[in-house]
Amino acid sequence: MRTAEEIVRGIDFPLLKEQKKALLEVIENTDDVPKLEKLEGIVNLLNEIQDYVVNILGMDENEVFDLTNDDEE
Repeated sequence: MRTAEEIVRGIDFPLLKEQKKALLEVIENTDDVPKLEKLEGIVNLLNEIQDYVVNILGMDENEVFDLTNDDEE
């Protein structure tokens, strides 16, 4: 059985970052409250994964999918 660390290290973080950006765009452009709540739940999950790999595994935020520096893109 693989450990959580092995699973997390196998994630394609650049792709996941792009998926998170697309999800945030959808959230920004929807007025459907039930759908919005579900999508925000997914973003919260992604943020928890990010916190785990940064704080527990010691990976760099830029390796993961931190969007805090992407305002200009």
